[in-house]
Amino acid sequence: MSIRNKLFLSFIALIVLNLLLFKFVFEDIIVEQLKTDRHNQYRYEKETAEMVRVNQLLNSSVFKDPTERRELESQLPEDLMYKMVVTDADGNPIYIKPSQAYNLKTLKTRPADQENNDLKVVAEYHFQHEPPRQGQTIIYFYTDESDILATKGVSMMLWFIYGSIALVGLILLTFFVRWILRPVSELSRVTQEIREGKRYVSFTYRSHDEFGQLFGYFSDMVDELRLAEDRQSELISAIAHDFRTPLTTIKGYASYIGSGRVTDLKRIQKQMRKIEEKTADLEKLLDELQDFTQQSTEIKLNISRIHVKSFVKGVIEDYLVRIKEAGLSFQWKLRVSNELHIEADEAKLRRVLENLLNNAIYYNKPNGSILLTCDQRDGHVLFSVIDKGEGIAAEDLPKVFTKFYRADKSRNRNNGGTGLGLTICQSIVQRHGGVINVSSELGVGSCFSFTIPFFQP
Repeated sequence: MSIRNKLFLSFIALIVLNLLLFKFVFEDIIVEQLKTDRHNQYRYEKETAEMVRVNQLLNSSVFKDPTERRELESQLPEDLMYKMVVTDADGNPIYIKPSQAYNLKTLKTRPADQENNDLKVVAEYHFQHEPPRQGQTIIYFYTDESDILATKGVSMMLWFIYGSIALVGLILLTFFVRWILRPVSELSRVTQEIREGKRYVSFTYRSHDEFGQLFGYFSDMVDELRLAEDRQSELISAIAHDFRTPLTTIKGYASYIGSGRVTDLKRIQKQMRKIEEKTADLEKLLDELQDFTQQSTEIKLNISRIHVKSFVKGVIEDYLVRIKEAGLSFQWKLRVSNELHIEADEAKLRRVLENLLNNAIYYNKPNGSILLTCDQRDGHVLFSVIDKGEGIAAEDLPKVFTKFYRADKSRNRNNGGTGLGLTICQSIVQRHGGVINVSSELGVGSCFSFTIPFFQP
């Protein structure tokens, strides 16, 4: 499961848990507190309304007692916002008296000549006047957001909401930090081990999320690094062997000739030819290493217009004698138009064909055969080199284009090689916008083919 899904499901689970906690634990407590707050507010407002009414009656009575009136006025609550309105029989106001709290609130929030829209009427009490005085006394009670938030029940609700948000965020943050830090620490540990030279590393993180995929890719990268280092070691050993053999021969012949014990001119010429052959082998190895270095540094292709038929015929002429001397039969089929041209680097394209033909010679059977074909296809030219040689095992087939890889692990062959030839071929073909492929059967033969577009992309 991905980290995104884990976080989403964790968030949903926490929300559901929070709702259940409110439903079965806090809902009754908060609702009961809200009811209690509203009941106390109602009782308080009703008592205040009665006191205001009595005070108004004392003020308007001809038998009023000033002492009793002042005492009653002192008992009126200062924290309630209310307004007393006395109307006549037609409902027209004839007297308006607001509370001190009401005056303070309205003076802070509005000019004196404007009605305050933030205050809401929450209760009103009507007291009818006794005849002969017709009309009534109405007492309005007001509230605003600050008064509502100040009630205990609303405060409990707000604390629950804020606390729930903080708790959900804290738990999600804890889970997220845990999910992030654990694989990061694991990756840091493995990276340090690789830095110290270890190539066999293991991961304890086994989840199938994005980090699990990252560790899988990282493990594959370490395996490739280990294999590349092993192949590089094999390459160094192979180069050392391939250089040592011709150098030993050259040294032996040169020492023998230099000793003066050989006086026969033909024998000296024969030994000099051997020295020349071994020198050519050394040059071939150096050329292959140089080609690989050039491909790695992405040297710009020298593109030119190439006549396909003439180009392939030139390669065939160069290899006719060599293949015949190797005891192999050589055939070719050029199924392309005489006017066909392609845009490519001729030297590098020749290098590809030569490498494939050299491999076909080296890995062929005695009295075997080689077939070179060139076919014109839609938008590209298809070159193929087919041999009836040893073939390549199925498990080695996907690795033949890997640098330093050599299917033949033994060094008992005269054509040891560096394991870079096919890697160089693949790089050249891909840089031309083409594709190189191989099909082979062990003991039957191999077919290497590659495409080159008519025009460079």
